[in-house]
Amino acid sequence: MNQYSKSTKAFLLSLVAGILILSNTILLGVATMWFPEIIPTLPGSSGNDTTLLYQLTAIGLVFGVLVSIGAIMLHVNPVKKKAWGIMIMVFSLSSVITGGGFIIGFILGIIGGTFALSWKPNG
Repeated sequence: MNQYSKSTKAFLLSLVAGILILSNTILLGVATMWFPEIIPTLPGSSGNDTTLLYQLTAIGLVFGVLVSIGAIMLHVNPVKKKAWGIMIMVFSLSSVITGGGFIIGFILGIIGGTFALSWKPNG
């Protein structure tokens, strides 16, 4: 596997992870707004406390955006691949609290971040 294909895979996997995390979180926000009764009761809340669900939605949007920014920056500025790979992995892992991008987004983010860390730009 040459360096170009590994860097491209890291970028694409991480970008798809960010999109999945954002999609999952947007669906959580939509369900919170229009169908709060279908979401299971959260531990520590009285019934379905929509305030907590909106907070989870906001947190998930931040995580998804940060994973996507890390992927884009990995493609634009590969010299700092270590920073972008760590950023992608940390926020993909953190996204688990909001659903992790249907879990597959979390997994793809970890794999993409690992590819970013292991790829050697100069041979």
